Amino acid sequence: MNIRWNIILGVMALCLLGWYYSLNQDNSDLQSLVKAPDSPDYIGQKMETTVFSPDGKKQYLALSDKVEYFSQDGKTNFTAPLVYLFDSASANQKQKNETAKLLESQSWKLRAQKAVLTKDEILYLEGNVVAESLEPTSRLQRVETQSAVVNLKTQDITSDTMVKINGQNFNSTGLKMVGNLRQQVATLKEQVKTYYEISNQ
Repeated sequence: MNIRWNIILGVMALCLLGWYYSLNQDNSDLQSLVKAPDSPDYIGQKMETTVFSPDGKKQYLALSDKVEYFSQDGKTNFTAPLVYLFDSASANQKQKNETAKLLESQSWKLRAQKAVLTKDEILYLEGNVVAESLEPTSRLQRVETQSAVVNLKTQDITSDTMVKINGQNFNSTGLKMVGNLRQQVATLKEQVKTYYEISNQ
């Protein structure tokens, strides 16, 4: 009888040890399913996003090779972004002067190596930043810099790096720029050099 009880108790002890061992195992499969706090909520490849204003007008269109969205702080990271800005002026308003009509149809194309968009619709562009007007009659045609900040609601643009501006009949370079793409204005703050093209007509 002692041998049977010893065998039964031995089997029960082995079962309990096996069960205890299985409880203490790290299950790496389950750990991989849990999102790390600093990882994006979603990642997209070759994304295209169109954003409309509250009154239904197209505000901007963003294309990117890769997009990462972080819900914790509301930021979106873009790789090789291409952003088209559209003027949100009302098409129903009757404009009498020509300048107002030009501003109504004005749009811009922004590109860079990478960008970060905040939940407040502020776009931080980094690396070979270019802003090009899509309107051939725009006074301000092209802005080039290494980093820029663009408010997508108001189209205000700022940069603290060296900036090159091309416009109708002028080229300027300087350090630190503030401007507004919708109003076709840009002001260089430091080390400004401007060259004018005078046409003989």
